[in-house]
Amino acid sequence: MVGVETFAQMLGSPPNCLQIQSLLDQVNDSKISTNSIVPEKKAYLDVLYHNYRTLGLSFQYEAVLPCTDASKAAPSNLQLSAIDIYSAHGDESWSDCPALPLQIDAIRSPARAEPIKATIAHNSTGKDLVSDLGEPQRKGGGAGGRSGPAAWMEWSFQLRSMASNEAKDTKILIELAGAAARGADRWNAERAGACQWAVITIS
Repeated sequence: MVGVETFAQMLGSPPNCLQIQSLLDQVNDSKISTNSIVPEKKAYLDVLYHNYRTLGLSFQYEAVLPCTDASKAAPSNLQLSAIDIYSAHGDESWSDCPALPLQIDAIRSPARAEPIKATIAHNSTGKDLVSDLGEPQRKGGGAGGRSGPAAWMEWSFQLRSMASNEAKDTKILIELAGAAARGADRWNAERAGACQWAVITIS
């Protein structure tokens, strides 16, 4: 089990950072061949993805300097902007992340200093997420039928670093899986509430 703060601490790091490799080793924990820790790279003008499909992880890097082609930037000129954690619900091209269940020990932000202690399991549903994390600050998606993202919910938290007592603002966006996460009535409790989650994005 890995805490959200462990992932969040990697944000802002370059792809050749030793701490990122240590995190990958921690998530892997010898469950799969170390050869599978080599990322599948997808490069675009504004972003570079390092996909670890057998670990259920995707790291999103952006250029440190504006107006820089991320696909051609040196590793030292890239920074980790977001991490996707996959459950493999509804997408067999990804394995479920071995780090699950995911612990959250945080303070709800920005308006309330409300402590949050929760665990996101592999089979947590939309109803479970709202019950454990509270009402999301934002939600969207799912209106475009099969195109575009499914219904998603986003929370803002302050996470405390294990290495220091400093709090760091972090966003957690969770996309739901399944047909019930799409369509005009997707936000009905018996639809989105019954859906398991598909992807957790930490940024």
